Amino acid sequence: MAALPKRKKHYLRKRAVANTFREHHFDELSRKLYDCQETETLVCCSNCGSHWYVITKCRQRVCPLCAYEESQRRAAYLVAMTHQMKNVKLLTLTLPRSEIRAQDQIKTLRRYFSLLRRHALFKQVVGGAYQIEVKTKTDGFHIHMHILFDGPYMPRQMLFTAWREITDVEAPQVDIRAANDHGAAQYVCKYAAKSAQFYDDPQDIIRWYLATKGQRLFATFGRWYNAKFREIMPEGTFVPTPQPCPFCKTIGHTFYARDGPYMFGKDWQPMLRGLCGSDPIDIPIQQIRDELDKPVEKTQSTI
Repeated sequence: MAALPKRKKHYLRKRAVANTFREHHFDELSRKLYDCQETETLVCCSNCGSHWYVITKCRQRVCPLCAYEESQRRAAYLVAMTHQMKNVKLLTLTLPRSEIRAQDQIKTLRRYFSLLRRHALFKQVVGGAYQIEVKTKTDGFHIHMHILFDGPYMPRQMLFTAWREITDVEAPQVDIRAANDHGAAQYVCKYAAKSAQFYDDPQDIIRWYLATKGQRLFATFGRWYNAKFREIMPEGTFVPTPQPCPFCKTIGHTFYARDGPYMFGKDWQPMLRGLCGSDPIDIPIQQIRDELDKPVEKTQSTI
Protein backbone atom coordinates (compact mmCIF):
# COMPACT_ATOMS: atom_id res chain seq x y z
CA MET A 1 0.00 0.00 0.00
CA ALA A 2 1.20 3.54 -0.74
CA ALA A 3 2.55 5.46 2.23
CA LEU A 4 -0.15 8.15 2.30
CA PRO A 5 -2.39 9.88 -0.24
CA LYS A 6 -2.16 13.60 -0.87
CA ARG A 7 -5.02 14.04 1.59
CA LYS A 8 -2.62 14.15 4.53
CA LYS A 9 -4.07 17.41 5.84
CA HIS A 10 -7.52 15.81 5.97
CA TYR A 11 -6.13 12.83 7.89
CA LEU A 12 -4.57 15.24 10.38
CA ARG A 13 -7.86 17.14 10.65
CA LYS A 14 -9.62 13.84 11.34
CA ARG A 15 -7.16 13.15 14.15
CA ALA A 16 -7.77 16.62 15.58
CA VAL A 17 -11.51 15.96 15.59
CA ALA A 18 -10.92 12.59 17.26
CA ASN A 19 -8.87 14.31 19.97
CA THR A 20 -11.64 16.85 20.54
CA PHE A 21 -14.20 14.10 21.09
CA ARG A 22 -11.83 12.22 23.38
CA GLU A 23 -11.33 15.37 25.48
CA HIS A 24 -15.12 15.56 25.84
CA HIS A 25 -15.32 11.88 26.90
CA PHE A 26 -16.78 10.48 23.67
CA ASP A 27 -14.26 7.66 23.85
CA GLU A 28 -15.93 5.20 21.45
CA LEU A 29 -16.55 7.83 18.77
CA SER A 30 -13.01 9.14 19.20
CA ARG A 31 -11.60 5.65 18.66
CA LYS A 32 -13.65 5.15 15.50
CA LEU A 33 -12.48 8.48 14.10
CA TYR A 34 -8.84 7.85 14.93
CA ASP A 35 -8.86 4.37 13.38
CA CYS A 36 -10.77 5.44 10.24
CA GLN A 37 -8.67 4.71 7.14
CA GLU A 38 -5.63 4.13 9.36
CA THR A 39 -6.49 0.51 10.16
CA GLU A 40 -7.68 -2.62 8.37
CA THR A 41 -10.66 -4.75 9.46
CA LEU A 42 -11.16 -8.50 9.05
CA VAL A 43 -13.72 -9.60 6.43
CA CYS A 44 -14.97 -13.16 5.94
CA CYS A 45 -16.86 -15.10 3.26
CA SER A 46 -19.63 -17.39 4.49
CA ASN A 47 -19.56 -19.30 1.17
CA CYS A 48 -15.94 -20.45 1.01
CA GLY A 49 -14.70 -19.61 4.52
CA SER A 50 -11.92 -17.30 3.30
CA HIS A 51 -10.91 -14.15 5.19
CA TRP A 52 -8.93 -11.01 4.38
CA TYR A 53 -8.51 -7.41 5.54
CA VAL A 54 -9.97 -4.18 4.12
CA ILE A 55 -9.50 -0.52 5.06
CA THR A 56 -11.65 0.50 8.01
CA LYS A 57 -14.13 3.35 7.49
CA CYS A 58 -16.07 4.86 10.39
CA ARG A 59 -18.86 6.44 8.25
CA GLN A 60 -19.43 9.16 10.87
CA ARG A 61 -20.89 12.54 9.86
CA VAL A 62 -18.14 14.32 11.79
CA CYS A 63 -15.34 12.47 9.98
CA PRO A 64 -13.67 14.71 7.36
CA LEU A 65 -12.73 11.68 5.23
CA CYS A 66 -16.04 9.80 5.30
CA ALA A 67 -18.17 12.95 5.05
CA TYR A 68 -16.33 13.99 1.89
CA GLU A 69 -16.77 10.56 0.29
CA GLU A 70 -20.46 10.55 1.19
CA SER A 71 -20.90 13.98 -0.40
CA GLN A 72 -19.36 12.68 -3.63
CA ARG A 73 -21.76 9.73 -3.73
CA ARG A 74 -24.69 12.00 -2.99
CA ALA A 75 -23.57 14.45 -5.67
CA ALA A 76 -23.61 11.68 -8.28
CA TYR A 77 -27.04 10.57 -7.07
CA LEU A 78 -28.54 14.07 -7.26
CA VAL A 79 -27.07 14.80 -10.66
CA ALA A 80 -28.52 11.52 -11.97
CA MET A 81 -31.87 12.43 -10.45
CA THR A 82 -31.94 15.89 -12.04
CA HIS A 83 -31.25 14.32 -15.44
CA GLN A 84 -34.69 12.70 -15.12
CA MET A 85 -36.41 15.99 -14.23
CA LYS A 86 -38.15 18.27 -16.76
CA ASN A 87 -38.47 21.41 -14.62
CA VAL A 88 -35.75 21.47 -11.97
CA LYS A 89 -36.33 23.86 -9.06
CA LEU A 90 -34.25 24.67 -6.00
CA LEU A 91 -36.25 25.74 -2.95
CA THR A 92 -34.82 26.91 0.39
CA LEU A 93 -37.01 26.97 3.50
CA THR A 94 -35.80 28.43 6.78
CA LEU A 95 -36.82 28.35 10.42
CA PRO A 96 -36.04 31.41 12.55
CA ARG A 97 -33.01 31.09 14.81
CA SER A 98 -34.00 29.53 18.10
CA GLU A 99 -32.63 28.18 21.37
CA ILE A 100 -35.06 25.25 21.21
CA ARG A 101 -33.35 21.84 21.16
CA ALA A 102 -31.96 21.31 17.66
CA GLN A 103 -33.35 17.77 17.36
CA ASP A 104 -36.85 19.15 17.96
CA GLN A 105 -36.33 21.90 15.38
CA ILE A 106 -35.21 19.36 12.77
CA LYS A 107 -38.29 17.22 13.41
CA THR A 108 -40.48 20.32 13.22
CA LEU A 109 -38.92 21.42 9.94
CA ARG A 110 -39.53 18.00 8.39
CA ARG A 111 -43.13 18.03 9.62
CA TYR A 112 -43.69 21.52 8.20
CA PHE A 113 -42.31 20.40 4.83
CA SER A 114 -44.68 17.42 4.83
CA LEU A 115 -47.55 19.87 5.32
CA LEU A 116 -46.26 22.06 2.48
CA ARG A 117 -46.14 19.05 0.16
CA ARG A 118 -49.87 18.57 0.78
CA HIS A 119 -50.55 22.17 -0.25
CA ALA A 120 -52.16 22.90 -3.63
CA LEU A 121 -48.87 24.48 -4.79
CA PHE A 122 -47.21 21.05 -4.70
CA LYS A 123 -50.03 19.22 -6.43
CA GLN A 124 -48.07 18.92 -9.71
CA VAL A 125 -44.65 18.31 -8.13
CA VAL A 126 -43.27 14.99 -9.38
CA GLY A 127 -40.75 14.44 -6.60
CA GLY A 128 -37.25 15.30 -5.48
CA ALA A 129 -34.84 15.32 -2.55
CA TYR A 130 -34.01 17.55 0.39
CA GLN A 131 -31.02 18.25 2.60
CA ILE A 132 -31.26 19.88 6.04
CA GLU A 133 -28.40 22.18 7.07
CA VAL A 134 -27.68 22.87 10.72
CA LYS A 135 -25.47 25.83 11.62
CA THR A 136 -24.37 26.50 15.18
CA LYS A 137 -24.73 30.10 16.40
CA THR A 138 -23.93 31.72 19.72
CA ASP A 139 -27.64 32.19 20.44
CA GLY A 140 -28.87 28.81 19.17
CA PHE A 141 -29.08 27.03 15.83
CA HIS A 142 -29.82 28.22 12.32
CA ILE A 143 -31.65 25.37 10.59
CA HIS A 144 -32.90 25.36 7.02
CA MET A 145 -33.78 22.97 4.22
CA HIS A 146 -32.67 22.87 0.58
CA ILE A 147 -35.10 21.05 -1.72
CA LEU A 148 -34.33 19.98 -5.28
CA PHE A 149 -37.55 19.00 -7.06
CA ASP A 150 -39.29 18.59 -10.41
CA GLY A 151 -42.33 20.85 -10.70
CA PRO A 152 -43.98 23.74 -12.56
CA TYR A 153 -43.50 27.45 -11.96
CA MET A 154 -44.30 28.55 -8.40
CA PRO A 155 -44.72 32.25 -7.54
CA ARG A 156 -42.45 33.09 -4.62
CA GLN A 157 -45.15 35.19 -2.95
CA MET A 158 -47.55 32.26 -2.90
CA LEU A 159 -44.87 30.01 -1.43
CA PHE A 160 -44.06 32.68 1.14
CA THR A 161 -47.73 32.90 2.17
CA ALA A 162 -48.10 29.13 2.41
CA TRP A 163 -44.91 28.75 4.46
CA ARG A 164 -45.93 31.60 6.76
CA GLU A 165 -49.27 29.93 7.46
CA ILE A 166 -47.63 26.57 8.17
CA THR A 167 -44.84 27.89 10.41
CA ASP A 168 -46.85 30.70 12.03
CA VAL A 169 -43.84 32.99 11.51
CA GLU A 170 -44.59 36.53 10.41
CA ALA A 171 -41.69 36.91 7.96
CA PRO A 172 -40.13 33.52 7.11
CA GLN A 173 -37.26 33.26 4.65
CA VAL A 174 -38.21 31.50 1.41
CA ASP A 175 -36.20 31.32 -1.79
CA ILE A 176 -36.99 29.50 -5.04
CA ARG A 177 -35.17 29.51 -8.36
CA ALA A 178 -34.97 27.48 -11.55
CA ALA A 179 -32.06 25.06 -11.62
CA ASN A 180 -32.13 23.44 -15.03
CA ASP A 181 -28.35 23.75 -15.42
CA HIS A 182 -27.90 20.91 -12.89
CA GLY A 183 -25.50 23.10 -10.93
CA ALA A 184 -28.09 23.19 -8.17
CA ALA A 185 -27.50 19.50 -7.53
CA GLN A 186 -23.91 20.29 -6.61
CA TYR A 187 -25.12 23.22 -4.50
CA VAL A 188 -27.46 21.00 -2.49
CA CYS A 189 -25.09 18.06 -2.13
CA LYS A 190 -22.26 20.17 -0.69
CA TYR A 191 -24.26 20.38 2.51
CA ALA A 192 -23.95 16.61 2.87
CA ALA A 193 -20.28 17.23 3.69
CA LYS A 194 -20.88 20.29 5.86
CA SER A 195 -19.61 18.49 8.94
CA ALA A 196 -16.18 18.21 7.30
CA GLN A 197 -15.89 22.02 7.20
CA PHE A 198 -15.29 22.27 10.90
CA TYR A 199 -15.56 25.36 13.01
CA ASP A 200 -12.65 27.03 14.78
CA ASP A 201 -14.19 26.47 18.21
CA PRO A 202 -14.02 22.76 19.21
CA GLN A 203 -17.19 23.24 21.25
CA ASP A 204 -19.08 23.82 17.98
CA ILE A 205 -18.02 20.40 16.72
CA ILE A 206 -19.54 18.82 19.81
CA ARG A 207 -22.67 20.95 19.58
CA TRP A 208 -23.16 20.06 15.89
CA TYR A 209 -22.70 16.36 16.62
CA LEU A 210 -25.21 16.37 19.48
CA ALA A 211 -27.65 18.48 17.45
CA THR A 212 -27.70 16.11 14.49
CA LYS A 213 -27.15 12.75 16.21
CA GLY A 214 -29.83 10.27 15.17
CA GLN A 215 -31.52 12.79 12.86
CA ARG A 216 -32.22 12.17 9.19
CA LEU A 217 -30.87 15.12 7.24
CA PHE A 218 -31.29 13.82 3.69
CA ALA A 219 -34.33 12.18 2.09
CA THR A 220 -36.07 11.67 -1.24
CA PHE A 221 -39.78 11.94 -1.95
CA GLY A 222 -42.36 11.46 -4.69
CA ARG A 223 -41.15 9.62 -7.77
CA TRP A 224 -37.68 9.16 -6.30
CA TYR A 225 -38.73 8.02 -2.83
CA ASN A 226 -36.04 5.58 -1.67
CA ALA A 227 -34.83 5.15 -5.27
CA LYS A 228 -31.57 3.23 -5.57
CA PHE A 229 -28.58 4.72 -7.36
CA ARG A 230 -28.59 2.11 -10.13
CA GLU A 231 -32.31 2.75 -10.74
CA ILE A 232 -31.85 6.39 -11.72
CA MET A 233 -28.53 6.39 -13.54
CA PRO A 234 -28.74 7.34 -17.25
CA GLU A 235 -28.44 4.46 -19.67
CA GLY A 236 -24.85 3.55 -20.44
CA THR A 237 -23.49 5.01 -17.18
CA PHE A 238 -21.10 2.83 -15.21
CA VAL A 239 -22.63 1.78 -11.88
CA PRO A 240 -20.36 0.15 -9.28
CA THR A 241 -21.45 -3.37 -8.34
CA PRO A 242 -20.99 -5.09 -4.97
CA GLN A 243 -17.49 -6.48 -4.56
CA PRO A 244 -17.36 -10.29 -4.86
CA CYS A 245 -15.31 -12.53 -2.63
CA PRO A 246 -11.77 -12.43 -4.11
CA PHE A 247 -11.44 -16.17 -3.60
CA CYS A 248 -14.72 -17.83 -4.66
CA LYS A 249 -15.99 -14.81 -6.71
CA THR A 250 -19.52 -15.01 -5.26
CA ILE A 251 -21.51 -11.89 -4.32
CA GLY A 252 -23.57 -11.45 -1.18
CA HIS A 253 -21.66 -13.75 1.15
CA THR A 254 -19.04 -11.40 2.59
CA PHE A 255 -19.40 -9.83 6.03
CA TYR A 256 -17.32 -8.00 8.63
CA ALA A 257 -15.98 -10.32 11.31
CA ARG A 258 -17.22 -7.88 13.95
CA ASP A 259 -20.78 -8.74 12.81
CA GLY A 260 -20.16 -12.47 13.27
CA PRO A 261 -21.73 -12.68 16.77
CA TYR A 262 -24.99 -11.22 15.44
CA MET A 263 -25.06 -13.68 12.53
CA PHE A 264 -23.89 -16.90 14.18
CA GLY A 265 -24.41 -16.34 17.91
CA LYS A 266 -22.41 -18.52 20.29
CA ASP A 267 -21.02 -20.54 17.38
CA TRP A 268 -19.08 -17.55 16.07
CA GLN A 269 -15.99 -17.65 18.35
CA PRO A 270 -15.11 -21.29 17.50
CA MET A 271 -15.68 -20.49 13.80
CA LEU A 272 -13.45 -17.44 14.00
CA ARG A 273 -10.62 -19.28 15.71
CA GLY A 274 -10.87 -21.92 13.02
CA LEU A 275 -10.50 -19.21 10.37
CA CYS A 276 -7.62 -17.17 11.69
CA GLY A 277 -6.66 -18.65 15.04
CA SER A 278 -7.62 -15.62 17.16
CA ASP A 279 -10.19 -12.91 17.74
CA PRO A 280 -10.33 -10.21 15.03
CA ILE A 281 -8.58 -6.93 15.70
CA ASP A 282 -8.15 -3.80 13.63
CA ILE A 283 -4.63 -3.86 12.22
CA PRO A 284 -2.86 -0.50 11.91
CA ILE A 285 -1.70 0.53 8.44
CA GLN A 286 1.76 1.37 9.68
CA GLN A 287 2.96 3.26 6.60
CA ILE A 288 0.14 5.76 6.94
CA ARG A 289 0.60 6.17 10.68
CA ASP A 290 4.35 6.64 10.35
CA GLU A 291 3.77 9.40 7.80
CA LEU A 292 1.16 11.12 9.96
CA ASP A 293 3.35 10.91 13.04
CA LYS A 294 6.23 12.73 11.37
CA PRO A 295 6.82 16.17 12.89
CA VAL A 296 5.76 19.05 10.68
CA GLU A 297 8.79 20.74 9.17
CA LYS A 298 8.74 24.51 9.49
CA THR A 299 10.03 26.36 6.45
CA GLN A 300 11.56 29.80 6.58
CA SER A 301 10.01 32.31 4.23
CA THR A 302 12.32 34.50 2.18
CA ILE A 303 11.66 38.07 1.09
